[in-house]
Amino acid sequence: MVVCENLTKVFNGNAGIHDINLEFSPGIIYGIIGFNGSGKTTLLRCIEGLYVPGSGRVIHNGVKTTAEKEFQSYRQRIAFLPTDDFLYKNLTCMENIELATILRTGKNKLLKETHDLIRYFEVDNFLHKNFRDCSTGMKKKVQIIISLIGDIDTILWDEPNDGLDIVSNIKIKNLLNYYKSKNVTIIFSSHVIEFLDNFIDYCVLLKDGAVIEKKETGGKGSLEALYMKYIDKEIVDVPFF
Repeated sequence: MVVCENLTKVFNGNAGIHDINLEFSPGIIYGIIGFNGSGKTTLLRCIEGLYVPGSGRVIHNGVKTTAEKEFQSYRQRIAFLPTDDFLYKNLTCMENIELATILRTGKNKLLKETHDLIRYFEVDNFLHKNFRDCSTGMKKKVQIIISLIGDIDTILWDEPNDGLDIVSNIKIKNLLNYYKSKNVTIIFSSHVIEFLDNFIDYCVLLKDGAVIEKKETGGKGSLEALYMKYIDKEIVDVPFF
């Protein structure tokens, strides 16, 4: 279980997240949704421990992110996927995967699960390419594979859909459902409503750094209607008419 208690992280006096209280249980797929600048990335980075909260705390299975020694050991069990590219651009995709395997597991040999994911996302023929030379979608697939190296308790993915085609998005849904069946805690953000609808079990809607609605969806229901409740101004017509 992941718990956020009175979690606050402020940048430049106003942006960020404010007094967030949430509990994320294993075996449930949570979707973090919200408008641009609502605090989704800040929340995920606080949960991962990348950001130190200004106040409040995050607890992973009883371990605080601010408990340096204990959390650094536990952190290996978090599958974190940021929005930006985090791999070495001048290394090949395979070299990045091999390096991540050493850092996350201490082993020089790729895990069977990693080989399985390479085949699953069909990146075999691109492993020899430098990461910088890959397409946006291929980069995302490699980073997803790397995030899942090792024994995973928690998945934290920020916008995993960016650059991916419809087949890859279906594969991501199937993959997340697999980890759900393994009782992994799954938390991810996305702007792709079509991906979230009829898939996530629970949604958390952020606006201006605060949680304005928490809702169990049970894999059903339209999230677009939920968004529309909190739009402050009318959506204007296309300006060319």
